[in-house]
Amino acid sequence: MNSKYDSDKDPTLLNQVVDVLDQSIEHLDGRTLSRLNQARHRALATPVRPRWVNVPWLKAGALAAVILALVNGWMMFTTPELQTLTTDDFEFVITNDDYELMQDLDFFTWMIEQEHAS
Repeated sequence: MNSKYDSDKDPTLLNQVVDVLDQSIEHLDGRTLSRLNQARHRALATPVRPRWVNVPWLKAGALAAVILALVNGWMMFTTPELQTLTTDDFEFVITNDDYELMQDLDFFTWMIEQEHAS
């Protein structure tokens, strides 16, 4: 706001404005005063209702949010079925690795024996 017309810093300006407005109300004709009074009564008679409750898309948005939360929770807490593998595949892998490991162990044992022998 422009500081030149700031009413907090200049209370005399505020008093002058109030006086001028009060004087202008006193000089209004009867027809204008009647219309202002009728408008005031119509405004006061209008029922006040909250606007956010009557928003049509609010219910649809809330329903969509609930559905999204339910689907997300369902997807998060269900576990997919794991594929079952046959034991033949495991035995083949274990057997080959064990054979190679046994060869390595035999080699290391031979190296240790040779070291102690010398």
